[in-house]
Formats: sequence, structure tokens, C-alpha cells
Amino acid sequence: MALLSGTSEMLDAVVVGGGIVGAAVFHELADRGARVCLVEQDRTGLGTTAWSGGIVRCYHDDPLLVERAIQGLSFFRNFAERTGIHADFIESGFLYIPRPSMREQARSLTDRIARSFPAELLSSADLDRKFGHLLNRSAEFAVWEPQAGYLDATQVTRALVRSAVRKGGRLLEGVRVDGPNRVGGRVRGVRGSTGVVAADAVVLATGAHTPRLLDSWGVPHDLWAQAIQVELRGVDGAPADHPAYMDDVCSVNGRPDPDSAGMLLGHPTGYRVDGAIERTAVDPEQSRLAVEAGRRRFGWVEASVPLGGFRAAECYAPDGRGRVAWVPQEAGLMLATGFNGGAFKLAPWAAGEAARLLAG
Repeated sequence: MALLSGTSEMLDAVVVGGGIVGAAVFHELADRGARVCLVEQDRTGLGTTAWSGGIVRCYHDDPLLVERAIQGLSFFRNFAERTGIHADFIESGFLYIPRPSMREQARSLTDRIARSFPAELLSSADLDRKFGHLLNRSAEFAVWEPQAGYLDATQVTRALVRSAVRKGGRLLEGVRVDGPNRVGGRVRGVRGSTGVVAADAVVLATGAHTPRLLDSWGVPHDLWAQAIQVELRGVDGAPADHPAYMDDVCSVNGRPDPDSAGMLLGHPTGYRVDGAIERTAVDPEQSRLAVEAGRRRFGWVEASVPLGGFRAAECYAPDGRGRVAWVPQEAGLMLATGFNGGAFKLAPWAAGEAARLLAG
């Protein structure tokens, strides 16, 4: 089998998966001068990342995720400086409505965010005054991040890859990975449709494909793939000032969609995907549940009309924090996955953590 580019060069790392996390890891390693290759079975940015809302915000109920998300917002707001390539950052602001029991924690976490970016804990009266024209039902309190927003996820992913290649990284698209290349009891790259890509370490950033991939490699894990679905709703006279949003009380999330002049509306599916990961048509029952949940919070949902939607899958982990870690008993194999649908905003942190572990 032929080695990469027909040479016998041993790379520092091969990154498998060209979604937002794999692209971010690829860019970070190339930026640090590592000999790194990204392998993608399709074109970069065309998997689950293509259906991502690309929302970047800081607030989470988990303090650790807040710290990681702050890194993400800083990176994306300074994207051109970090990569040399411009990407449009839409500063829509972000409105988060936590569960009522989280009030004191929300206050503390908002104060933490405010040390890095503007953030404010809104009272019920503040919320009605600022967003009452959007709401069908108020809330006891909410977190407001005026400098948060969103980007085009595919554009950003491909920009990261392009920047990494300019910095010396190597890209293999349309290349299937069949398994790890094990040498002397450790993983030394991957075997694929073009032969062996030899490397000191392998970083799996394969998203929803990860559980089945690890199963086929005989590697124990606790990850699973879960369906995600987003509705695209047409809104007559959609408000121009609508923020991106997450509502833990009504279980809805979304943002404006400039391309359609509509709104994206998401609602958790809770559906585990046991078979092959494929793009499928939206589930009408899930659409009904999403609209029903959205109607409880936003006035515009009632009169909105369906414009279609997207259904894909993401890799989930029990703690919801994502996995960027070496795989036990598999020397040379690292995971960068399991972000429970939140990979985009956490990708810069994941890239830095992967680089730290590889350096260590």
C-alpha cells in the first residue's frame, strides 16, 4: 500500500473527519507547525456541520462549558486575524432562558461571562421590555449576550481547512478510512482507500460516525449517535431584531435564517440512531412537536408556515461535555467528538486541547 504522497514520511498526526471539529484541530496543529494531514471521506464541511446553525455564545448551565465557549466566541469574533481568511460573523445577540431553578447559578455564570464579553441577567420586566414584541409568554429571567451571534458553518469549516493547507497541512478528500494502522502495539496512522497514512497519532473527529467506527475497530466506548432536526419556518414580517436563542423551559432553540428570511426552530428528538448515518427527510411528528414547543414561547410561531427543514445526527456522550482525550488501551488514538449537538461553538477549545495533548 502506498504511503501519503508516495513517500515514507511519518506525520505527527492524522485527523480523520472534515467537519468543524476536525477542521479546527487540523488548523490548530498546522498553525503550530505540526506535520498534519486531514482525511475526509467526502468534501470538508458537508456532513452534520452543513446543517449546523453555527451559533456562537457563552452561556451554559455547566461552568466548564462556559469557559470553553468563551474561547470559542473569542476565536470566531477574531476569525480573520487567526486564519487570514474572512468569515461573516452575524452579531444577532443570544438570548438564553434557563430553568427557574438555575437562577443563582445563572447569575454567577453571567458575571463570569461579563469579564470577557458583555452579558446581562435580565429580570422578567427587563425581558418583556426588550423582547416582549417577540414573546408569547414571558419568563422569570433570562441571560442576554449582545455580542454573540452566528456564522455560516460550512464557510467557516472550509476556511479553516484552506488556512491550514496554506500553513503546511495536507488534505485528502474523498478518501475512505478503513481502520487504524497498528504497529508495535500502538496506532500509527490509518489504512484507507488510497493506502496507509502513517502518523504518530490519530485524532478521530468523525462526529456521528464515531460510535459505529469505534465498534468496527473493536474499541470500547460509551458514545452514541442521536438524531437532530431543525425546522425552517416562514414568518410574514419576521422581526429584524430577533436574536439567536436557547430556551430550556420550552425546549426550543434557533436563530434567524437570512437566506430564506425565515426562522430556524429546533427541538430535541431524543432519538438514538442505531444504523448507518445518512441524511434523511424530516420527521413530520418531530416537526409538530417543535412547532408546539415554539408556540409556547414565541408569538411568531403560530402564524409561521413550513419552508422545509433538516435532519442529521450528532455524536453524544453521557456528560454532555464532549470528548477530547486519548483512548485508554489504544496508544496513539485520540477522540475529539461527543459534543451533544454543540460542536461548532466548542471547536476552538477542542482544537487547543487536542494540540495540548499531542504536545504532552
